[in-house]
Amino acid sequence: MKRLFPCVLLGACLSLSACGEQISPEEQERRDAEAVAAVKRANAAIPPLEEVVPEPILYPDLEQHDLYGLACSYAPGTSLATRVVTRETDAFVKVNGELLRFAADPGSRELPGNTRSLYNGRAYSLRLEIEGEGAPVAEGSGTTRYSGTVHLRDRWNRTVYTGTGTADCGA
Repeated sequence: MKRLFPCVLLGACLSLSACGEQISPEEQERRDAEAVAAVKRANAAIPPLEEVVPEPILYPDLEQHDLYGLACSYAPGTSLATRVVTRETDAFVKVNGELLRFAADPGSRELPGNTRSLYNGRAYSLRLEIEGEGAPVAEGSGTTRYSGTVHLRDRWNRTVYTGTGTADCGA
């Protein structure tokens, strides 16, 4: 124990003397460059892919956000539960109980109902495809049913959801 104490004391003294050590401007520049490179590597790291499953947009959501009028409603597979509502200037998708709003990309291709093929949001982008000529849902309803596909992408442009089903467009 008596031998251990002087060694610890000597180590502490050497550590303290190193604190006051002056480094050259070149060495400081090298250390700063290493620190900047480490921060850039950390910021460039892409997190793991998290898949998203849009939830049905229900009547209370439609009423609360006034989602009536000319629009297209996308439902996956054979489901009639709307997962995406697109309009001329915006689109909506419900994720984790929150209705997310997307802005239309005015330079993207125009789809039926004055909607667009691309919408951008804070955390995701939404790409839409409509195939075929469509068929009236019901005589005199003013709504046309198409085959449609929805692609939801994260901010790194990775697809986190794809759904193919129907797109009902009209008032």
